[in-house]
Amino acid sequence: MRRVLVVDDEENLRLVVRSFLRRDGYEVEVAGNGEEALKLLESFGPDFVLTDVRMPKMGGLDLLSTLKAKGAEVTVIVMSAYGSLDLAIEAIKAGAYDYIAKPFKPEELLLTLRKAEERESLKRENRALKQEIREKAKFEQLLSKSPEMQSVFKTIAKVADFKTTAL
Repeated sequence: MRRVLVVDDEENLRLVVRSFLRRDGYEVEVAGNGEEALKLLESFGPDFVLTDVRMPKMGGLDLLSTLKAKGAEVTVIVMSAYGSLDLAIEAIKAGAYDYIAKPFKPEELLLTLRKAEERESLKRENRALKQEIREKAKFEQLLSKSPEMQSVFKTIAKVADFKTTAL
């Protein structure tokens, strides 16, 4: 999980960010606005999108809402030179993982990406463990041939989805 799509209308910033992220082992693509980013998303398949808020054609918050509407499994980090607490809160409420104010230090961005990677890793592990528990808790794995126990299994299956007690 090391693919980052950098979306910013400032070419110099895109190139600098791409350069230091590549040095740290990330695979990086760049886009000049949200529309370009949407085209790259399908072919590149990033794990993270680092996007500016204010850009021509499609800004970062519009990109974020489009990604959420499409159900894209990508972590979005929003950045802006026009930073304010209100903008950061708006971005987080819209579904961004984090907000970084420009100008930022490379270490700040790397730390944010590493924290996002750790969170995604924990989410994957959590899903895998839940699936493993579901597999182990299936009735098919309980062995019993008696008609009485088969009847109990059928009753359990009928009431399992309801949040109530059954006696």
